[in-house]
Amino acid sequence: MSSPAASIIVPSYQGAERLPRLLDSLAAQDAAPAFEVIVVVDGVDDGSVALVEAEDRFEARPLLLPRNEGRVTALNTGFAAARGDVLIRCDDDLRVPPTFVAAHVGAHADAAARGELIGVVGLTRDMHDGAPYARAYGRDAGARSHAAALACPEDALWRHWAADCSIARSAWERVGPYDSAYRAYGWEDIDYGWRLHAAGMRLVRVPGADAEHHGPARTAVARASKAFASGAARATFARLHPDAPLARPSAGEGAWGALVGAVARTHRTPERVARTARLVDRVLGYVPRPVGTKLVALVVEGAGLAGATAPVPAERPAASSSGRPRVAIAHDYLTQRGGAERLVLSICRAFPDAEIHTLFYEPSQTYPEYRDRVIRTSPLDRIGLLRRDPRLALPMLAPAASRTRIDADVVVASSSGWAHAFATTGRTLVYCHSPARWLYLPEDYLGQAGPLDPKRLALMVLAPLLRRWDRRAALRAHEYLANSSVVRERIRRVYGLGASTLFPPFSPDVADGPQETIGELASWAGPDGSAGGHDLVVSRLQPYKNVDRVIEAFRAMPERRLLVIGRGPEGERLRALAPENVRLVEGLSDAQMRWAYAHATSLIAASHEDFGLTPLEAGAHGVPVVALRAGGYLDTVREGTSGVFFTEETPEAIVAAVRELEERGPWSRAAIRAHVEAFSEERFIAALRQAVEEL
Repeated sequence: MSSPAASIIVPSYQGAERLPRLLDSLAAQDAAPAFEVIVVVDGVDDGSVALVEAEDRFEARPLLLPRNEGRVTALNTGFAAARGDVLIRCDDDLRVPPTFVAAHVGAHADAAARGELIGVVGLTRDMHDGAPYARAYGRDAGARSHAAALACPEDALWRHWAADCSIARSAWERVGPYDSAYRAYGWEDIDYGWRLHAAGMRLVRVPGADAEHHGPARTAVARASKAFASGAARATFARLHPDAPLARPSAGEGAWGALVGAVARTHRTPERVARTARLVDRVLGYVPRPVGTKLVALVVEGAGLAGATAPVPAERPAASSSGRPRVAIAHDYLTQRGGAERLVLSICRAFPDAEIHTLFYEPSQTYPEYRDRVIRTSPLDRIGLLRRDPRLALPMLAPAASRTRIDADVVVASSSGWAHAFATTGRTLVYCHSPARWLYLPEDYLGQAGPLDPKRLALMVLAPLLRRWDRRAALRAHEYLANSSVVRERIRRVYGLGASTLFPPFSPDVADGPQETIGELASWAGPDGSAGGHDLVVSRLQPYKNVDRVIEAFRAMPERRLLVIGRGPEGERLRALAPENVRLVEGLSDAQMRWAYAHATSLIAASHEDFGLTPLEAGAHGVPVVALRAGGYLDTVREGTSGVFFTEETPEAIVAAVRELEERGPWSRAAIRAHVEAFSEERFIAALRQAVEEL
């Protein structure tokens, strides 16, 4: 295989959502020489490997590191594996212009013709949304930074060696790899730019290589946290390169300098910086823009100075006698067999010695595996009626959650409303299924409840108090993980917090193990109920799940059979609604669930889900999906590979999609199973353990 003219090295950590924009822009290169793209996936495969492997518009290959080792290791791995004559560093959150590759390669060719080695700098321009942070600070700060870079003299361009830059292979061999002394965020690039400059290589700016940066900080928390880490990295640079022309960090003069200095002195750890920045994020939407600008600037500048003058590692949880932090698991309540409860079982496998803390535990209503765990419950659990239906305890749940105390170094809180508020002696990592639906999406929760329905009346009274309580609890957490891109955006909108996305896994138990037919299907699915060939719905029977729409769709398709598995408050109404070709069952064993999935023709997923786990469970059996084009299904269903979408929550749209699925068949079971492998439990466990280690 001939060597390409250029290798584009892309370090990526959980970049599956960002990479498509970059790859699309690389596919649109105009008159570019041959190039390869190497995406170094830094220890957590969130689907990035499959995404790169599927790329057929240009030569691309993924390199998956065995664990998260940071950007420097990712860069050095990619550069070492590159085959091109020009090595281009490109971050995964850029959109590059059609001239990108040609501009980089052309500049080096011109320099080589003069017998010169150079470094090429492409500047990046931050692309901001309309959030309060962007309006108050982000846009103006980004514009100032970009203007300063444009005006930078050539002999100082080493300060702008960053996300979009390139060198010749001979320069890499001469200067060596990126310095592993930089473990956290920032300055590993500036360090490399200075080393090129100090080695006598001229750095030049090539406008045709300039790119859009779609990953700037979106909140004061994110920006201030980066400022603190960058300040600490700056101190590392100053120690390694005392001859570099770098001014000493200073708060500045006058009243403003005094304020910045005060913030720096009182914010000596990343946790304190984040805590103050969260408060700033909370008020940005309510104060005049100039006030918001000053507040963000104060916490960002103070954080940068604090990091530079006290560059110490973040305080870490005290270790147990084994040398590892003591981890506990929190969950709202264990009273049903749902995706969240199955997710907690995966967390248990990540931390097999961890105790579980929850408000309610009803063994007969949830997965039997919990009987082998140590489970701590609230005093409310003693009341059987509430234990069987925690919604009845709504007015008491916030006080009960607040009084729950957990003695652990790290609490992994699986939360959709309550567990994130459990108090702990250590740190809290929230794995968020969604901010509470009953507070922020009340109509999804209430469904067809009338104006005088007790649930609606209770929410009208309690919601204002609960929202204040909920936001206070959220802001106390040390880190948030979102279970989908939809939930990540909802966390940002509701709490003003940035969150990484970690997709839930599908449990291998869903596909592996014995199968058992469902006795209730006798005479409906063949004489003994073992005929199979049904379409399938697996869902809680809640109003927002739209199971009634699916049932009505199958009324119009009497030649097909629909099996609905689930329980919930809509059960009685849906059974009365169901025609002869629809059956509703509940309380199935794992073996019966495996049979139901394995013998299904398709899975119908019609609700607005925050993640959408059931398509993965069906996909583990090679079963295609008919899904609503919304919410988490956009993360878990690949159109044309694992299923089809419909766009309206109507019986007619569902009928049309079922017909489309049938017409586009037969579906490749092997391709469907390969798609869901990106959501394996092994990937989830590795990423979650890494998040705990970094907390």
